[in-house]
Amino acid sequence: MNSVISDLKQIIEGEVSGIEEDLVAVSQDFGGIIQKQPQVVVRPQNSTDVAKAVKYAADKELTISSRAAGHTSSGQSLNQGGILLDMRSLNQIHEFRPDYLWFKADAGVTWKKVVDVSIPHGVIPPVLTNNFEVTIGGTHCAGGLGRNSFRYGSQADNCLALEVVTGTGDLVWCTPEQNSELFHHVLCGYGQFGIITQIQHRLKKYRPFTRTYFLCYDDLDLLLNDERFLVLEDRIDGLLSLFSPCIMGVSRTGVNGIQPLIKWFYRMQITLEVDSANDINEEELLSSLNFYRHIHTEDLIFDKFIQPIAEIPHPVGTANPWIDVLLPGSVAKQYIETALKRIPSFIDFRNTPVGSFCMVSPNTNMPMFPLPEEEFILGFGMYPTVPKSQLQPVLEQVNLLTDLGFQMGGKRYLASWVEFDLTRWKLQYGDYWIKVNEMKRKYDPKGILNPGFFQYERIGHPEMDKQQTQITQGVTNELQVAI
Repeated sequence: MNSVISDLKQIIEGEVSGIEEDLVAVSQDFGGIIQKQPQVVVRPQNSTDVAKAVKYAADKELTISSRAAGHTSSGQSLNQGGILLDMRSLNQIHEFRPDYLWFKADAGVTWKKVVDVSIPHGVIPPVLTNNFEVTIGGTHCAGGLGRNSFRYGSQADNCLALEVVTGTGDLVWCTPEQNSELFHHVLCGYGQFGIITQIQHRLKKYRPFTRTYFLCYDDLDLLLNDERFLVLEDRIDGLLSLFSPCIMGVSRTGVNGIQPLIKWFYRMQITLEVDSANDINEEELLSSLNFYRHIHTEDLIFDKFIQPIAEIPHPVGTANPWIDVLLPGSVAKQYIETALKRIPSFIDFRNTPVGSFCMVSPNTNMPMFPLPEEEFILGFGMYPTVPKSQLQPVLEQVNLLTDLGFQMGGKRYLASWVEFDLTRWKLQYGDYWIKVNEMKRKYDPKGILNPGFFQYERIGHPEMDKQQTQITQGVTNELQVAI
């Protein structure tokens, strides 16, 4: 270990540390489920430092991972026994061009920093997640979804260009036209094909006034039909739905004794962005919908509207086994009804955010972000925080909900908790799985980049052979019994 630290200190301009405190600080991610500890942390001063560190790792056959805010859920930003690049040290906005509607920044820049610079110029990134403290590099690796992704796709879909370090230590500038193959696989690629060091990203002009309607539904069919109508007819600028349980009493005839009687209600928030309130035809909009009750109307200036409401607290000793499933619109009702019946059996459903979001497949065009084969896509999300002592049964149920989604033609958003065997990876990518393996062999031939998350086909290389596991048999039969 001392020789690795000594070697890196000679070639890296930034900081190199093997101090236990520094290693422990990067040994866990937001999910709180996976724990790994590297032998050295590198805080690069520039892109060249990243390239040198990767080349050194390749020469020494050490694994190397990139991490910034550490907001992954399944250990994607962790490293065991190798080199961890703390990308937060690369945090400068290099060019900001509101006249041409783009900016260029380091991967470690937070979205908060981008928003703070953008707002005074009357522009904003087209898609923003609900957490501004994450970095632009991190969300481009995952995709990055927001309440208007049905119109603008993911944050990765709004990327114009990338500076990338490949698994061989090559520093490459790529765009949809130049080095396009690398461009289209690093985006949403979770650091498997290259490490993003700089990003050129699209901006759009925003309108100064927003109005959000809070609408309550007591019928899931009506909610889903209205979501489809609003999104496909392009009637709104933002949409988010949250599901709320109401305990109506208990039944003593349940299989396991007393069973709560739960009625779910659905709150849809739809937002319009306009120049003034006079631009809104409220009667026309609301009369076309089938909600149970209009709960509230909120008028905000744009820069206040986009701010996250609050951070969800995560006490010490807890984990976040979150799940996002992307469903074909035609089966969304069946999936959601099954999930809502199961949820009360394994989590505190009264304090767990559950909801949905919408996407339109033609607006999301990243090959590493697979979608169901329908135009209208319904995202179902469940975001529990549970004591680690109660984690295992929750993970088992989350995996069952994942497999149910696959059975129904769905895909997973990989930013939340993922525990895939090789069968599930093949279901996630379908026929494109062959290409994913080909790209891994091409751009990370020694299999050193961000190991331990993806499982690849056996390709005859020792490092990647370590990542190969047995294909799980009988998953479908088990699911038919369990769900």
